[in-house]
Amino acid sequence: MALRNVILKILFFTIFLFNFNAASAQYYFDSTYIKKYYNNAVWSLYQNYNNHSLYISQSFNKDTTVNSLLNPIAESLTDVGFIYSNEKRFFVINLYSVPNQPSKRKPQPKAINFIIGINDNNKLSELGVNWFTGYYEKNSANFVPNFNDSTPYYSYDKLKTTNVFYNYINFTNKRKFSYGAAYRGSALQKKSATSFVYYASANYNRMHSDSAFIPKEMRNSYDKFGQMNRLNNAYLLVGVGYSATLVIKKVFFTNLTLMGGPGLQYQNYSSVNSTKSISAVNTLLQGDIRYSIGLNFKHFYIISSSLISLKSYNMSKMGVTSGHLMNQFTLGLRLNRKGKIF
Repeated sequence: MALRNVILKILFFTIFLFNFNAASAQYYFDSTYIKKYYNNAVWSLYQNYNNHSLYISQSFNKDTTVNSLLNPIAESLTDVGFIYSNEKRFFVINLYSVPNQPSKRKPQPKAINFIIGINDNNKLSELGVNWFTGYYEKNSANFVPNFNDSTPYYSYDKLKTTNVFYNYINFTNKRKFSYGAAYRGSALQKKSATSFVYYASANYNRMHSDSAFIPKEMRNSYDKFGQMNRLNNAYLLVGVGYSATLVIKKVFFTNLTLMGGPGLQYQNYSSVNSTKSISAVNTLLQGDIRYSIGLNFKHFYIISSSLISLKSYNMSKMGVTSGHLMNQFTLGLRLNRKGKIF
């Protein structure tokens, strides 16, 4: 408990420090590279698709005749909503979700994805929540007898995952580069530019099920983790990266942002056959890929973007990697604003 309290104090202090620096820093940008839309309210309609994958492996059993790799996947519904942003703030509100095509082989998924943030002077703060359930096993053929194209996938009926995160991302080329232009439509990137990136992240992740995560056919291979039904992770990490935007004729643009870094995590897990929970401290790695392509006009813009985030929650002789994919299509409109809305 003492270690967890220390980590939480460090987390809150880190968030305060980064936001204090973001609020106090000022800079002058090069207007030949960037156009800022001050006193504009930016409204956009979006459609996005999310899925969440887990990659679970073990090193207890070296028998190569048994493929014990597991890959639970939850495919979310297609969300439709709107985004409000201005020169500093943005938030995303989901209006409704379009049901996926019914599948007789996969369970019906459910998901919640929410994010708000501040993008001030190329310093981006994001606070969000992801929740998924309805997982199926992509590698069902490894242990489901006579598995074929009509066999239902193994279903993780009660498995639920929750991820609460705070990201702070600093793009150092503040004079010539705009992250908001490539992903939020809050500015216009007139010329191609690049930027070095450094960032920090604080996360809380929870996996929980009424029964053991590991399918019964695989539990012997996972030894002491075979009966695990709850895994909590709280971690802090720092990292670096690079972002580049290519602009053609001041209208067409595409951006690629790569980030990665190490962190320290506090883990707590329990099993269905034990009343005790076990805690541990381990290192982890996280990597993010962000990509966008679009058209940016004076009052109107179109952006198609993708996000891939990979997080490693490794433990002694067991590896758990979390992968989050989001694809989003956005239509946006900039309107003159009098006074503050938010």
